[in-house]
Amino acid sequence: MNCCATDGDRVSFQQALWAFFGFNGRLSRQAFALAGALLYVIRFYAVSRLDLRMDQNILEQLPSMFLLVMGILFVPHLALAAKRLHDFDRTGWYSLFFIIGDIVVFIILCLPRGTQGSNRYARETNAPA
Repeated sequence: MNCCATDGDRVSFQQALWAFFGFNGRLSRQAFALAGALLYVIRFYAVSRLDLRMDQNILEQLPSMFLLVMGILFVPHLALAAKRLHDFDRTGWYSLFFIIGDIVVFIILCLPRGTQGSNRYARETNAPA
């Protein structure tokens, strides 16, 4: 089962769930970069919607809303990073470096090629284990 295999031009809901929330399997550079870019666009949009001309009640809730959105988007970033690390035969625990250097770690993980053929994490890239 290939995560990025399409039926026509559609990716199934199950494949999307695995891509953004599954921590097993492998993910290619291209799939990682596209999925990560989508998460950054969503994050940028959420931050850009914080309008400082709102009334006082909404302004008091902004920090908690901001943390909630960032927390929700952080889990998919960790899942993507873990699968990308698996693609070049590294443990997914290194994805915790996202906590320290979010965008830097993302760019670094876009660069190296994955392991050719199967490795200890999955038989093929862009598929769950």
